[in-house]
Amino acid sequence: MAILVSVIVMIGRMLVRRREERERWEREGRPEPAERTPEQQAQDRKTAITWGCLIVAIPVLLVLAYVATR
Repeated sequence: MAILVSVIVMIGRMLVRRREERERWEREGRPEPAERTPEQQAQDRKTAITWGCLIVAIPVLLVLAYVATR
């Protein structure tokens, strides 16, 4: 459970930092970062799905291991 909470907090912080960076760029007149290519976006989706599955699977496996050894 602690791992799941830690991952959620880290993702939240990353999103907040990205938004703050984008706002700072707009204030300073810097151009937006280059758009990601469709290949990069597809890779990002695959990575997100992989991590999402791991985030769900690890606690489930831990619960099953607990139930099996109890």
